[in-house]
Amino acid sequence: MYIEVTSDSVVTRHLLDLKTFHVRMSSDREKAHESLVSANIGYIDNDAVFIRSAWLRDQGPRTREWLENFGAMLSYAEDRGWYDGEFIEGHIEPNE
Repeated sequence: MYIEVTSDSVVTRHLLDLKTFHVRMSSDREKAHESLVSANIGYIDNDAVFIRSAWLRDQGPRTREWLENFGAMLSYAEDRGWYDGEFIEGHIEPNE
């Protein structure tokens, strides 16, 4: 799964792929940061983006299987220091 951030939108893509997580940006970081903060979705800090896990969970299908896999993704991220219980950290990739 990845998050696509532009100067005026934040969209989730490939929601069923819970084996990967990153953020793609097509706007400059300041505008992307403003988009995330104003929508109460997350923020950018240095070379990482922090996305609220509750918002991310709300984007997915509400099936038991997806929710279990989403929980497993958060556990994996937490074990590696990428999830603090509220925000999940994603690396930034340029939007192609």
